[in-house]
Amino acid sequence: MPFALPRRAALAAGTAMLLAPAIARAQAEPIRIGVILSATGGLAAFVPPIRAGIVLAFDEINGAGGVLNGRRLQMVEADDQTNPQAGVTVATRLVQAENVAAIIGPMASGITIAVANAVTVPAGVPIISPSATAPAVSQINDNDTVFRTAVPDGLQGQVLARLTREAGIERVAVMAVNNDYGRGLAGSFTAAFQARGGTVTGSQNFEENRPSYRAELQTLSRTGNPQALMLVAYPASGGNTILRNSIEGGFFQRYILTDGMRSQQVVDQVGAAALEGAFGTGPGTAAAPERRAAYEEAFRRANPTMDPGASFVAQAYDAAIVIGLAIQAAGSAERAAIRAHLRTVANAPGEVVGPGEFARARDLIARGVKVNYEGASGPIEFNATGDAEGRIEHWAVRGGRVVSIAQLSG
Repeated sequence: MPFALPRRAALAAGTAMLLAPAIARAQAEPIRIGVILSATGGLAAFVPPIRAGIVLAFDEINGAGGVLNGRRLQMVEADDQTNPQAGVTVATRLVQAENVAAIIGPMASGITIAVANAVTVPAGVPIISPSATAPAVSQINDNDTVFRTAVPDGLQGQVLARLTREAGIERVAVMAVNNDYGRGLAGSFTAAFQARGGTVTGSQNFEENRPSYRAELQTLSRTGNPQALMLVAYPASGGNTILRNSIEGGFFQRYILTDGMRSQQVVDQVGAAALEGAFGTGPGTAAAPERRAAYEEAFRRANPTMDPGASFVAQAYDAAIVIGLAIQAAGSAERAAIRAHLRTVANAPGEVVGPGEFARARDLIARGVKVNYEGASGPIEFNATGDAEGRIEHWAVRGGRVVSIAQLSG
């Protein structure tokens, strides 16, 4: 006698058969991660290696089998043009039209603040900036959605002030780009420099993309007999022009720079001889040597012509890995779940995992073991405002090259 399902069971079985392909498709669909970088505008020179660091992290995650039973992470890229308004526009597209689960970026502090306030905080989208360093980022009313793997500028200003005094410089003039990054870092440096007995002979916040800054430089150089110019800027939107104007006019002979100007292109374009001996600071690495080596070897294999130690590259790589681990730990690609698990995978205690160990970390998570990611830029350890702990790099121009001198904690 043929076996016949009761009508209700038959309907349920038919529905399950119809739903099965849709469920399988959903499980196999890539997880879209937004990446907002400043591919054009004042920060464009920094983007190629930063993007390469993110690509390396995604390739490692996907090459190890992805997350959530084989789902790949897919980059959805956008260019904010180093402009807050453009940043808000592209972030809106990523969040509303592209439905990204999280965002890496933006790069600049002012753009990060604008994007967070207008787009990502209201939508509950977690963002991790690898390079937004202004103290004001910590003050966003963000519902715990804004994180950064770069060290805030408060520490950078203190370290730069100490290095300046140790170089025998007692009097400096300060020029800083007129945005959250410039004002914040200049303020931090000024307070720390004065506390160490130094004198800021004059200070000027400048607007970007002007054809000449000779008038400002002339005024600063003739006030208080400064021994050096401390410059907080971006190369393509004023920084290089200020250096060229100063060199051509003979206004300053010594230069103190910050992370926004840490680029070999600056030396090549402005002039190696004139910048010889210039020094500066930027977010550095506190990574254990073996973890840093694993990252650098992998980066160089994938990008033979790029520098894995370039500004914010390790921080970008770490941001991507942390997002992947948070998705795995959450067991979900939902935005709120990712946000809730960023500290779970980044902060101690836990089984330490590092660069190149995503498969091992995923297996530990599957066994119910809490992991603690210590990355290419150091232990991440997000604090209550989403800021990561780290070190400050002391760098200098020597022999026409930008070279790393030391990694400092204060």
